[in-house]
Amino acid sequence: MKALRLLDWIVEAVAIAAFAVSSLFIFLNVLNRYLVLGAFRNLARDYEGLRPAYRSVRGALGDIVVTADEVPGYLLAWVAFLGAYLAMRREGHIAFDMLVEALSPRWRKAIAILNAVLIGGFLAMLLWQSIRMIRVAGRTEIETAEIAQGWFMLIIPIAAILLGIAVLVRLRETWNTNGGDA
Repeated sequence: MKALRLLDWIVEAVAIAAFAVSSLFIFLNVLNRYLVLGAFRNLARDYEGLRPAYRSVRGALGDIVVTADEVPGYLLAWVAFLGAYLAMRREGHIAFDMLVEALSPRWRKAIAILNAVLIGGFLAMLLWQSIRMIRVAGRTEIETAEIAQGWFMLIIPIAAILLGIAVLVRLRETWNTNGGDA
């Protein structure tokens, strides 16, 4: 269980980092669009002494904000998939379990096993197809930067594995909670 808590902590840290980087890109894009290309450009047009500063700030931010629309979107996929894992681990997803809770322990276990098998089958298919997708299109660079799409696509097989771990942990907890005998 200590390893599982460490895994949860790492996943949460990566999700927070991806969200922070995405937010930073968006902030820089807004800063560039409204302050640099708006107000600062107008000032530099009126005051010749500000033109060199304007050009250097525009040049420094220009390379970064080119990707500010595309990269945050890809990072959002990382945040979403890692958040799905964390929600599953913390039982934060919406669940309609009134019917299952009304069943006997034997039927609850059967439903839990069926649920785990169905989710596990979907995650296995997702893992397999995402690896195929990365092998086919992963080397293609995103349009605004020399970054291979595969780096962003990598979250899909990672998420499939993480969610599979969460399903197995939940199944084990369900089995142990209901007495262990089927």
